[in-house]
Amino acid sequence: MNLRLILILGLVSLLADWLYESVRAVVPQYLYYLGASAVFVGFVFGLGDALGYAARFITGPLADKRGGYWLETFLGYALQVAAVAGLVFARDMWQVAGLIFLERFSKALRTPARDAIISAAGGAEARGRAFGIHASLDQIGAIIGVAMATAMLYYKFTPRDVFLISLAPGVAALFTLYVAYRVGKLKPEKRKSTILMDLTVFKFGVTQFLLGLSLIHISLFMYKLAEVAWMASLLYLVAMVSEVPVSLLLGHFYDKNAKALLVAPLFSILLAAIFVAGNIPALFLGAVLYSVVTSYADVVAKAHAARLGGATSLGVINAMWGFGLLVGGILYGYFFDIGASIPIFILATASAFISLVLLWRENT
Repeated sequence: MNLRLILILGLVSLLADWLYESVRAVVPQYLYYLGASAVFVGFVFGLGDALGYAARFITGPLADKRGGYWLETFLGYALQVAAVAGLVFARDMWQVAGLIFLERFSKALRTPARDAIISAAGGAEARGRAFGIHASLDQIGAIIGVAMATAMLYYKFTPRDVFLISLAPGVAALFTLYVAYRVGKLKPEKRKSTILMDLTVFKFGVTQFLLGLSLIHISLFMYKLAEVAWMASLLYLVAMVSEVPVSLLLGHFYDKNAKALLVAPLFSILLAAIFVAGNIPALFLGAVLYSVVTSYADVVAKAHAARLGGATSLGVINAMWGFGLLVGGILYGYFFDIGASIPIFILATASAFISLVLLWRENT
């Protein structure tokens, strides 16, 4: 395992997540201020995340076909900084939505290539740990970003102030990525982009679609607290803090035991029950459960996808997860707007249960 490269790439993600997560921590409240409904918020985050994953159907195979990996990684991080800079000047909810979509595309551009580099740095025996270490450093950046945004809102700074200040770590991420490129001296083995036809990858992708569909997005938890903006950001901070130890644990668990693949659907079912319960203590517990599911997607699903193939496999499986997030984000936002809690619970638990059954059949 090339620990030095994994740590430097983790620092890149720490800085980039400081940028993005500080923005993400205030966007739901900002959209609320601009007059957006809950279904619009769910649509923006659901479609944004889906674009960030769906585009990987293209960016993953292209990275494997080109075989460079580093160029896509550099371009993706640069585009992220540009998108957040645009938010400083955005003045209505559709402009904000468009820039969120652009930022998510930047993630689609860089992530399959970067994850192929991380997988190569981890080696066959330590992929889970490599992704776990990377995800933990990534989440430390998220914690810093969300803590900064929460404090700024608490002290009466505006969302635009948050957007502007968050650009500094984004620029630092680009310089750190250059250091990783110069120091790491690692180029993943070029792979043929034929994984789209691999039945094993497709089956695992279906389980990830259902898992994404079952996940009630944290933005809707935050929307419930939108009238107290700092508390909504604090809820998001709790989720980010929880992901640091959870990512390390899941990475280690996956390297030791394939049953780590079964963890997330169980937590998604519990999360649905907590969302429907709706009181403030339950919402904060839900933030912890949410972190388990998202950590699973960032660590276990990626490590398993890397084992099945290269950047193409990573792109396909993440795209399926993203489609699930899109459908779920819109449906849960709509049901929330009309006050229909039971359909939320039924859809989330049913899709999580089917995902669990399919994962069990494929991995036991």
